Amino acid sequence: MRLNLFYCFFLLIGSSIYGQKLTVLNTQFDDDRHNFITRKSVSKTDSVQYFVDKGYFNLDNRHYVSSGYRWYYLSCGIQPAAITQYKAEITQIAGVQNYGYGIVVNAFDGSNYVMFTIAANGFYSIAAATNGVLNKISNGWVKSSLVKTGLKATNQLVIERQGDLYSFLLNGVSIKQVNLVGQKFAANMGLTAQGGMHVAMDNIDIQQWLSNNMIQGKIGSGYTPITTYPIAAKPIPTKSNKSELYIIATGTNQYMYGLKDKDGYRLIDPVHSDLDFQNGFIKVGNSKANNLGIFDEQGNVIVPQIMKSIAINRSKQATYFICRADNGIYGLVDQFGKTVLPFVYNYIDQVSEGFVYAKTYSGWGVVDLTGLPIVPFGTLDDADEKRKRSFITTKQFFQGRMIATAKASDGGKEGVLDTKGNWVIMPKYESISRVDTNQSYIVSILDPQNNMRLKYGVIDYTGKNMIPPIYSSISTQGKNYIVADGFSPYGDDFSDLADEDFWDELDEAVEQKKVTQKWGMLSNTGSVIIPIKHQYIASSLDNQVAMVEFEDAAADKNAKLNKGLYDHKGKMLLNLSQYDAYVYDSVKLKTKPKKDYRILYPYYADGLINVGKAGKWGYLDKTGKIVIPFQYDMASAFYNGVALVKKGNDWEYINKAGKKLTEAEANPILGIDYSNKLLPPIRSN
Repeated sequence: MRLNLFYCFFLLIGSSIYGQKLTVLNTQFDDDRHNFITRKSVSKTDSVQYFVDKGYFNLDNRHYVSSGYRWYYLSCGIQPAAITQYKAEITQIAGVQNYGYGIVVNAFDGSNYVMFTIAANGFYSIAAATNGVLNKISNGWVKSSLVKTGLKATNQLVIERQGDLYSFLLNGVSIKQVNLVGQKFAANMGLTAQGGMHVAMDNIDIQQWLSNNMIQGKIGSGYTPITTYPIAAKPIPTKSNKSELYIIATGTNQYMYGLKDKDGYRLIDPVHSDLDFQNGFIKVGNSKANNLGIFDEQGNVIVPQIMKSIAINRSKQATYFICRADNGIYGLVDQFGKTVLPFVYNYIDQVSEGFVYAKTYSGWGVVDLTGLPIVPFGTLDDADEKRKRSFITTKQFFQGRMIATAKASDGGKEGVLDTKGNWVIMPKYESISRVDTNQSYIVSILDPQNNMRLKYGVIDYTGKNMIPPIYSSISTQGKNYIVADGFSPYGDDFSDLADEDFWDELDEAVEQKKVTQKWGMLSNTGSVIIPIKHQYIASSLDNQVAMVEFEDAAADKNAKLNKGLYDHKGKMLLNLSQYDAYVYDSVKLKTKPKKDYRILYPYYADGLINVGKAGKWGYLDKTGKIVIPFQYDMASAFYNGVALVKKGNDWEYINKAGKKLTEAEANPILGIDYSNKLLPPIRSN
């Protein structure tokens, strides 16, 4: 039997993880929920037909011109450095019984593959090709009683690879081992058959594991702990009352990470240059080496160290690991090490309310935690696709709803889906963002008069307009909305259609002071709370208080504040026009602590606002009462009960009572102490 032209098709497959093993694919083909078959099968004569039917993956090689092999392979997220076992049950449905059919792995192309085939009349054959050179491992066809003969007979074939060593098993019996040096690796497995044969594959199981799955540096029996650094005289319990990371500073901006328990005793030595600990799980390894993995606190393997990236996701009191193989294929693993979603996806987003926004090569869709498509792949689109690999731009369900973008052929606009995949708000908006407090959405549309600009409004959960889309900006302030009318001087209201000329026009208008944007505040029903006539309105950290820059800017506005504090009903609480305007002064700021980024201009936070009067700064409450006297040369807004102030040449921290704080009191070390040079002690048995 000779190999002829190969038809190679790409397909994705799934996985599960149990203990130390990663099951890359484990499926019985009961349905096509994992998007194995998304293209129409070819059914004409002298062609190959492939399909999922009656619990089998079927391949019908209708080529009668020659007896050459054709295959259809399934692409998957396999790490080439790990030990891999490929297993499948195969059955001949129809065709002559003296031709070959079986499984193929490392199907890089028609010149590079490893093939294990049988014939229904009781023979098997093992062959491999490297750069077009055929290696007949079994020396041709071998008669064997291990082969179950006849049509509809099911045989189990296994190929196991450890480096260059390949082992072959037929119905549970090892029949051959061989070193295939230089064999090209490809992350796939396929079903192959010669011409005129209809064969089927079932119970595919691809597993991967490592020969050593111990977490490096774990304190335990047989391990010699590090003693090269000073050891603390006694343990220091963690502030969280849970296990925490610790570091040893080994040089300037050079650190090694370890793990200690809640009592302060060492669990893992500081031998890791990168370590992440969340929800009781440890992520360790290096993405550049494709050896990231997950361990629990006891050092048990949850995900073997064979991943390129892993994101830890918490949902409904459960932890999930979004894993990406080195070839870019994603899978989802739960906190017990079981694969929830197989490694079939081009991208997997976070778990939310039992659903996952994901992508296959067919496009974006939504699946449940069994992999069943709720929104078919290819139904949705995603403008942030490239950003997803670098930034957190997740799409999640909230109270049974998810904001999504329809595919381009359906308009490419944003709408809202329910958990059954129905559009509860039709995809007709340029953007949608959810408002927690009002059960509503801020939406944008193209300006009917100029499609290079956006207009913003608010709709309720039924899609009914609450605030018409006529504004250049909308943001929330408690249950109210801060709105702006007119052009944004920063182009915040420009659509994706805005070209360079449109931006140039804006820049010119700003220079000529022809751009005017007026601000106001509306209630959640759209009624006016603060008239839309002011220079600017800013939210504060207090949802009940907004900061308004008045419309009637005085000529000496650089000398006096042109602002006031308003409550959520539109009542002015405090007029700040008698206080000094903030002027940036680089001389005063020259000695400011460089790593302190508190707000220095007047800003209402923590119940107080920092203002200046006659050159000195102090703090008022929202009624105008002086809480901390005007005694500082500069003063920041409060943040977490602490402010930074300047007296003469000295900067210091104060609390809301005006009491001076130490550096440690003002900026307590939270989490990892990067100045630490002491090893936590080891708990004695």
